[in-house]
Amino acid sequence: MSKIVAYLIAFLVTFPFIVTMLTYFILNYFIEHRKKVIHKCMEYTAVVHLISTIAIFNVIFKINIFGPLVIFLLIVLFSFILLQWKLIRDVKMRRILKLYLRFIFLLFFIANLILTCFSIYYLFTN
Repeated sequence: MSKIVAYLIAFLVTFPFIVTMLTYFILNYFIEHRKKVIHKCMEYTAVVHLISTIAIFNVIFKINIFGPLVIFLLIVLFSFILLQWKLIRDVKMRRILKLYLRFIFLLFFIANLILTCFSIYYLFTN
């Protein structure tokens, strides 16, 4: 049973694009509105892309970026809270969390895409 869980986690980290597509198709079956499906998919798979980017960066460059990344993400979260407080004066944590997860998804989706292309290039040149 523990091997199945380990393989499932390895699949999630190795293929976050496939996980995102599977999540999209599953949510598309249950939710009618396409925009809601895309937003929910981004929110649910943001952490998968984050972990995958950390793993790929660690494999390629042999540098652990977990600590600085946590500090960066906390600064971004604080800036989201501060921005909403300045603009609206009412801090709604649910809204902040949704926007924050979508931002993390976009940031790490692009980073994961770039690192994947770089790792393929690095593999073929060496």
